[in-house]
Amino acid sequence: MIAPPDGLVLGGVAPALALLVAAATALILGTVRADARQGGAVALLGLVASAVFAVRNLVDPGAHGATFGVQWVVDGPSAGLSIAILVGTFLAVLLSWDAPVARVGDRPEFYPLVLLAAAGGVAMVHAGDFVVLLLGLEILSLSVYALSAWRTGVREGEEAGMKYFLLGAFASAILIYGVALTYGATGAFDFGAIGAALAAGAPGPLALLGGAFVLVGLGFKVAFAPFHQWAPDVYTGAPTPVTAFMSVVVKVAAFGALLRVARDAWPATVPSLDLMLAVLVALTLVVGNLGALLQSGAKRMLGYSAVAHAGYLGLAVLAAGQGAASPTTVVWYLLAYTFMNLGAFAVTHLVMHDDPQGDRIEAWQGLGARKPGLAVAMTLFLFSLAGFPPLAGFFGKALAVRAAFEAGWSALAVLALLAAVVAVVYYTRFVFAMWFARAPRAGEVAASDAARWAIGLAAAGTVAMGLFPDVWYALVEGAGVVAALTP
Repeated sequence: MIAPPDGLVLGGVAPALALLVAAATALILGTVRADARQGGAVALLGLVASAVFAVRNLVDPGAHGATFGVQWVVDGPSAGLSIAILVGTFLAVLLSWDAPVARVGDRPEFYPLVLLAAAGGVAMVHAGDFVVLLLGLEILSLSVYALSAWRTGVREGEEAGMKYFLLGAFASAILIYGVALTYGATGAFDFGAIGAALAAGAPGPLALLGGAFVLVGLGFKVAFAPFHQWAPDVYTGAPTPVTAFMSVVVKVAAFGALLRVARDAWPATVPSLDLMLAVLVALTLVVGNLGALLQSGAKRMLGYSAVAHAGYLGLAVLAAGQGAASPTTVVWYLLAYTFMNLGAFAVTHLVMHDDPQGDRIEAWQGLGARKPGLAVAMTLFLFSLAGFPPLAGFFGKALAVRAAFEAGWSALAVLALLAAVVAVVYYTRFVFAMWFARAPRAGEVAASDAARWAIGLAAAGTVAMGLFPDVWYALVEGAGVVAALTP
């Protein structure tokens, strides 16, 4: 006889269940009523309901624990990362809502696919073993493959979808092979048992090879160099609302999974994997920043910028895996990145309008005179991504660099500081074009109410996390909620 689920089980999986129910409802409504906008409304309601459950999991220590054996873990980091995924998805749905992006949201499958991808991401950050992690990864990946190829009949769009599908399938195969090798070496799928088995004795070559394959598979999803080549091309070819969604939700989910694997399955007794991760982080910082420096289009620049930020996040994961930093550092950075990066893509979407070449730097010239509100918002997002104080990006990079110093990776921390100087150059180039260059043409920039809300919410989050970093850190940490809200 199957025992009824207890409160912990239902509460733990409630964020993902709410998304799945909303996805099914949106698909039925879109198919029966042939009105994708109703599906969009259902998507927003489902995201709000899911966020309520995720916040409850964050602030209520009684909700923390493992369900379904150890397969689904509910704790502060998993709940915080779920909230980051839901915030990014909510803003992306708003961005895809109105007339200028009718080609994106006018098919009933769009919003269900977005919700399914978000549900897969939530499963990944709650995963307590490789089975749930792989299930979540495939749900997320298959949905995003379809979304990235949404521009049918457009060569760049079809190329982006095909490239992401082929490379993503290859990376998933490597990840699964790594999981199989890890199981062969330790006899376990759950992260805690794998960590205990590796800590009990010197890890053999089978375990190290399995760990290396897992790192390569997840490294593709987070766009670590040299597995990053897909990111600029897919970001350019996919519709901009989809690009915005991918740039934050996929990254949050993959880094959440990597954080849990590095912290629980790879104890500090596996220095070889830490060294491999450190090499990937160093390469990512160099390649991402130099690549962004050479771009003249906003979407490709933001694509390489995403690679560079993966390096900083990798620093924080490396330190957290060695116990030198709290996982909250990673969660805080990812939430800040969600606000500022999605905001930057939202403004880029409006500037591009219907012109696929509209993201080139010439299109940004004179934007400060034509649309000062959008120019101010984009300046805010770019300065935050560059790491200017007192914006959210500054504290994200500072936390990551401090964690690297505390973990003993001083050379990597110095490299990250030098990379931050390079980042200032390519971000401020677009700021200069908006405010100080003459406009070669008076291109139309249409901003719907929904897009304005998305940009406004992203800007508010970027500023609030920068002005009150300690309060947000305590909120993300969960246990300090009451203290954080008490003057």
